[in-house]
Amino acid sequence: MPWVAPRDIAEVAAGLLLNRDWSGRTVRAVHGPVDLSWSRVAEILSSVLRREIRAERIGDDELLAGYLQAGMPRGLAEAVLAMSTGLREGFTPERPRTVASTTETTFAAWAQDELVGA
Repeated sequence: MPWVAPRDIAEVAAGLLLNRDWSGRTVRAVHGPVDLSWSRVAEILSSVLRREIRAERIGDDELLAGYLQAGMPRGLAEAVLAMSTGLREGFTPERPRTVASTTETTFAAWAQDELVGA
C-alpha cells in the first residue's frame, strides 16, 4: 500500500492552496514513492533503527482492544479498525499512482528523520 510522509502531503496541499488559479473542489492523490508491504516496512525499520522489527498479524478483536486501551474513543477505534480491514481486503486507491501523485520522501528517510532524529 502507499506510504506517504506527512510533509509530502503538506507540500501538495500548500501548493494547491497557494495556486491563485485554483478554485472550487479538487481531489489530489498522494501515494508516496513506492507501495510497501508490512513485511517491507518491518525490514526498513529494522535497518534504520538497527534492531529487529517484525510484522505480526493480530486479530481484529485484539486490535480494537489495543486502540481502546490506548485511549481511543470507541467510535474512532471502530472506524480505524474498519479502515484497517479495508486495507487488508483488496484495497485499491481511488486514484491510481501517476507521476503527479508520487511523492519524494521514502519511508526510510521519514523513519530516519522522525524516529532516529527524535
